Amino acid sequence: MARARKWRHVVATAVLCATTAAVGGYFLGSPGWLAGLLFDTAVSASAAARQDADGGREPQVAIIAIDAESLDSPELAPYPRALFGPVWALMIPALEEAGARTIVFDAVFSYSANRFQNDYDRTFLEALNAARDRIVIGYSSRLLPTQTHMAALALDQNALGSLDLFPQNDGILRTHIGRRESPEGETFLGLAGAALARAGISEIPAEIILAPTRHPEALPTYSLIEVLRCAGAAPQTLQAAFAGKIVFVGTNLPEEDRIVSSSRFLPAPDAPSATAGDCTLRRLPASAPESGNSPGVHLFAVAAQSVLDGHIVARVAAFETAALSGVAALAGVMIGFTLAPVFAVAATVLGGLLLWGLESLALIRDLWLDAANPVIALSAAAVAAYMVRYVVEERSRKRIQNAFGHYLAPTLVDRLADSENALQLGGEQRDVTIMFADLSGFTALSGILGPEALVETTNAYLKIIADEVDASGGYIDKFIGDAVMAIWGAPVADDDHAEHAVAAALKIADIIARKREAALARGEHAFDVKVGINSGPAVVGNVGSEKRYNYTAVGEAVNIAARLEGLPGVYKCRIIVGPDTADRLKGVFALREIDAVAVKGKAAPLRIFEPVPATGNPPDAAYGEALARYRNRDFEAAASIWSGLSDTDGPASVMAARARAYIANPPADNWNGVFVMTEK
Repeated sequence: MARARKWRHVVATAVLCATTAAVGGYFLGSPGWLAGLLFDTAVSASAAARQDADGGREPQVAIIAIDAESLDSPELAPYPRALFGPVWALMIPALEEAGARTIVFDAVFSYSANRFQNDYDRTFLEALNAARDRIVIGYSSRLLPTQTHMAALALDQNALGSLDLFPQNDGILRTHIGRRESPEGETFLGLAGAALARAGISEIPAEIILAPTRHPEALPTYSLIEVLRCAGAAPQTLQAAFAGKIVFVGTNLPEEDRIVSSSRFLPAPDAPSATAGDCTLRRLPASAPESGNSPGVHLFAVAAQSVLDGHIVARVAAFETAALSGVAALAGVMIGFTLAPVFAVAATVLGGLLLWGLESLALIRDLWLDAANPVIALSAAAVAAYMVRYVVEERSRKRIQNAFGHYLAPTLVDRLADSENALQLGGEQRDVTIMFADLSGFTALSGILGPEALVETTNAYLKIIADEVDASGGYIDKFIGDAVMAIWGAPVADDDHAEHAVAAALKIADIIARKREAALARGEHAFDVKVGINSGPAVVGNVGSEKRYNYTAVGEAVNIAARLEGLPGVYKCRIIVGPDTADRLKGVFALREIDAVAVKGKAAPLRIFEPVPATGNPPDAAYGEALARYRNRDFEAAASIWSGLSDTDGPASVMAARARAYIANPPADNWNGVFVMTEK
């Protein structure tokens, strides 16, 4: 009978997990960050095999880089890039003569230098016109080429390619627009798609998935100045480099137009090599090999090269991926029900690796099999199955009930002993101070430390917070994962609750900062802390049901404190207090006003403050002067003052960056100096 009950649980769990995985995967899709990570690593893992399949073919694209050497050369140094018309007038005919198939500019010619000097761009425009059948220039949703440049191209819309890029939710670029059709029947081409169309390629996919076999900067890349010099001294050298190729022209400067893409794990090329000829024409190495990103022009070139090579990666159908998720969930259920925990973890990890390996093998066949949902289904089903197994077979009701006894707060136990009436539902309004303290870096450490080490480290830091709250007369309301909610002024009355709360927060921040510094010096992992404090009226008492309730505080003062807890991360400090708390601290702590914010769920903006101990240095008056200038829209003066403060002054650095952003893009006329928080 027991065995039959066990198998009923196994079958029920298997059906539920497999159905949930398949249906959820089909309709909800996969988490972008995990799907992207698995794809990017699969691109790197399958690169060697895909290179072998190519048979060492010479790329059909090349890049002419506007690099630092070119910009610093005697020939080009006197000219800003907006006045490079004469430079392009020399380059375009040279590339035509060399037999370039298409010349593609990763740039928007949105400025006509003829405005600077009459007929300044004449030679450039003539060169564009002469080569118009093989020229592609860029445009974006925000910038278009001038009518002058379009006229030189005979107003040919096929000479335009979109420079707009659409990274995934994790900020990493994995696809390009190839060809899109609007509902009205108009055709829109991305820059790579326009380059291919100009080169006579008719089959251009709507989406070009970036799955290169080599680092993007491994494509033949040449310095602009060396191309120009060879154009005059040895044009035959250019023919060897560019004949029959699509030539992209764009910047590879380390500080400009850099994009993290699916090629981020591919090794960067290093040593430059010279092309034979009567002039020096070197193939350039990676421009910033340690950065993990690539110049945008190279990613357009990668997209074009993948189509030219026939490596047009297609996505595996959603229903096939959903079916694989269902199968993976079934495997996870069997792992959870049959293996001991350590072996179950090992088997789940191995299964995840096998699914990732399947994605890598599919890429060799130019298929993107998104293994994220199957990996999640495998892991979640294994956990769910083990939980069912644990509850059904190994846990008793008495042990669960005994375990709950460890969660009662000592302060509440003492109060219950003094008054039987406290063991009732209901509450009263009190003036209290609420603190939310959150350990910073928990998410990062959870991916590094094992479960036991993570819990041990977390508990050590939570103990610091709990001890200081208890020592200052506060009450630990609850632990929320890696965060703590505490109350001063209830259940025990305290007329100086704001002072005691802020004093506890300063001690917590100081102890954790010193503990963190010592741990990092030893090479160990450590947390930091973010604290939000607010005072005001709240309803405190027992809430819940007659059988299960908890002593807590509810109300607007609590909600605001919860919102303030997120602000130290925004302003790079450890403690933020609200205006009601600040009003109660006059003469006790030195305060500086950081900013005014509109938090989610609160209509009126809040002035936020950073406290300084009475024994510490008073706040620098320069910050307040900068804040006043900022609110008066004098952003340059505000940025200058904030930038001059200490490098360790987090709020000053944040506000300086914000002021500089407003210099470039001034806010609307009705801007009132309030920073709007869009997240909790």
